[in-house]
Amino acid sequence: MKKIFLYIAITLGLLSCNHKDSLWQEVVEDLDERVETLEMLCAEMNTNITALQTIVDVLQSNDFITSIVEIKKDGKVVGYTITFGKHDPITIYHGQDGKDGQNGTNGKDGQDGADGKDGQNGADGKDGKDGQDGADGSNGQDGITPQLKIENGYWYVSYDNGATWTQFGKATGADGQDGQNGTDGKDGQDGKDGKDGVTPQLKIEEGYWFISYNNGATWTQLGKATGEDGKDGANGADGKDGQDGTNGKDGQDGDSMFQSVTQDENYVYFTLADGTVIKIAKGNGDTQSNNDFIFTITYDANGGVGTMQPDTFYYGVLKMLTKVKFTKSNYDFINWNTKADGSGITYENEQTLMISKNIKLYAQWGSILSTGVDNGYEWVDLGLSVRWATRNVGASSPEKDGSYFSWGEVTTKTSYSWSNYKWCRAGYEEELMKYCSNKNYGYNDFVDNLTRIQLEDDAAYANCGKNWRIPTKEEFEELINKCTWVWTTQNGRKGYKISSKSNENFIFLPASGSIDNNTLYSLNSIGDYWSSSLNGSYPNKAYYLHFNSLNIYVDNYSRYVGASIRPVLP
Repeated sequence: MKKIFLYIAITLGLLSCNHKDSLWQEVVEDLDERVETLEMLCAEMNTNITALQTIVDVLQSNDFITSIVEIKKDGKVVGYTITFGKHDPITIYHGQDGKDGQNGTNGKDGQDGADGKDGQNGADGKDGKDGQDGADGSNGQDGITPQLKIENGYWYVSYDNGATWTQFGKATGADGQDGQNGTDGKDGQDGKDGKDGVTPQLKIEEGYWFISYNNGATWTQLGKATGEDGKDGANGADGKDGQDGTNGKDGQDGDSMFQSVTQDENYVYFTLADGTVIKIAKGNGDTQSNNDFIFTITYDANGGVGTMQPDTFYYGVLKMLTKVKFTKSNYDFINWNTKADGSGITYENEQTLMISKNIKLYAQWGSILSTGVDNGYEWVDLGLSVRWATRNVGASSPEKDGSYFSWGEVTTKTSYSWSNYKWCRAGYEEELMKYCSNKNYGYNDFVDNLTRIQLEDDAAYANCGKNWRIPTKEEFEELINKCTWVWTTQNGRKGYKISSKSNENFIFLPASGSIDNNTLYSLNSIGDYWSSSLNGSYPNKAYYLHFNSLNIYVDNYSRYVGASIRPVLP
């Protein structure tokens, strides 16, 4: 307010000068009104920040709302006073309308300069010349507001609608000192007020929001806060006084942390500036709690051992994941994933995050060793969710074809057809007796809803040892998507060299073809490898890896066909 008092002092000293003194009085009154409006906006902004923190506390403690009262100004609702069962009441304000642009005043004769700026001598002021007509005031533009929150005693600010948050100081701080008076200078301009040193500091200046992170030493402009006033007429050449500029158009509504507050019989809904809706229960303690805004993260060892308690998260509150406590012999913990096979969303150990739904996280493991042997079969770590064998079931080396199996059978045959397939009535592919999830394909409408090969029917488990198994459809897709495939020839056999993208390991899959009836087809040009996954809609088919020199994909194949198997270790 120092600036206002200085203008008032100047005005009183000029009352007896000439007929234009009344115009100076209008200027002072206009400035006083503007400062009061901006101070009010700052106060409402800070009130909304405090209210938002209280809302977070209410959600965390399952408090409830007992009453909501409208705040009106000139017959219009501008905010609300909300009372809780346990917390102190809060007041929330909407965004303010932009003010009308002011008339441009007449150009005036130059007056003697007032005191110089703080700490510096002002230069001699020169007599001003008569001003030209004042220009029309421009339209007020939408104000924008940074998103702020208080967490653990610190302020956080977001400039991108809450996508990221930056910590910049404690929520309260000591006031800065006022600027000192400068020495008198001849015909100088008004000295500027010193700024309060609150952390963080917000102000509105010339219709814009400004924020300071260093007790007012520097200010960062954030965006418009109110509609702009009409501009004053500029100084013109000697002559008659300039005419008044026309009124500026109405400014548009300034933004607010709260767009609206609405209610129904059971809840009050707080709509934030970014469209987020916070819901808090109403009642007297017997109503429902705010569990809609309390979420849980549970942890799954996914083959490891140990225990971890679930984490509770509250809506809009950042929190760190609990440090992993699971272990797995000969494996390192890599990260968390929303799916056991690692194909979902990944989260790092002790990552800080904000959630809006319940989540289950599965530990992802990577072998400490990059190669090894299990029951005579070598394996390599390709940086995936499972380790892959270096050769097919029944093969003596990586480039050999090995044995061929019908899906769900553990022994080889000389001929492969529906007539000798183990899991159907002889010769009828639509009369299955195991692994059927559609009665139209079941013998006498048989259904067991098994969609993955059980271990007793797993050729890898039966022929390579108890730790080995046939890969799933998803594990083949992971092999396709996360490794590099190169069509090549190894020891005279064509196939794919499949290389890890995270280490130097690789495997070779030979183009070993497949057997229908008693004929081996496409040897050295096509590779067909069974997965352990059934096609649930058409259970007479199962998923398999198919490739040639141009294409690699997972598709369906009739279960009776004889195909290769490349085993994996979990």
